[in-house]
Amino acid sequence: MNPEASACRLIAAWTTPETKAQFTALAISRGLSQSKLLGLVLDSLLSRNQVAVRPQQRSNGSRDEDRITVRLRPGDGRLLRRRAQARNMNYTTYAAALIRSHLRANAPLPLAELARLERSLSEVTVIARRLGEIARQFRQAADDGRGVSLDLASAVEAVRQLREDVREVVKANVISWESDDAEAHS
Repeated sequence: MNPEASACRLIAAWTTPETKAQFTALAISRGLSQSKLLGLVLDSLLSRNQVAVRPQQRSNGSRDEDRITVRLRPGDGRLLRRRAQARNMNYTTYAAALIRSHLRANAPLPLAELARLERSLSEVTVIARRLGEIARQFRQAADDGRGVSLDLASAVEAVRQLREDVREVVKANVISWESDDAEAHS
C-alpha cells in the first residue's frame, strides 16, 4: 500500500446513473481510474479557489477512524441483503455485526434478536414464578396429607435452569454490544 494513501481520507458523492456513466467514460478515455480523475478534479478546483483551513483537533478513536468501505465480490451484496432481510436488519448493520462478531471475543446477537431473547427471559421468569406458586400450594397440600407431585418440582427446577441459561446469554450479549473492548469483559 502507498504510505501516502494511509493518510488520505475518502470523499464520496451520490450521483445519477447517467452522471456516473459519463464520469467513468471520461476517466477511461484519459487512462485513469475514477478515483484518480476525481482527485485531479478536486486538486484543480481547490487550487483555483483558495480558502483558509484551520487545523482540526482530532481525538484518538474518532468515528472516522472506525468507518470503512468494503468491496464485495459479484453476487455477495445480494446474499448479504437476503440474509440481513431474514434477520429484519439493514444490510449495513448486519455487515457491521458480522465484522464485529469476527473481531470480538463475544459475538453480539443482532439487536432485534437480543430484544426477543430479553422478552423470552421475562416470559420464562413469569412462568417460573407461577410454577413456584403452584409448587408451594402442592407442598402445603402435602403437609395436610393430601400428596405432592414430584414431577412439578422437577419442572420448576428445569424452568429455573432455563431462565438462568437465557439470562447469561442476554447478559453476555448486552456486554458485547456495549463494550468498546470485549476482551476486557472476558
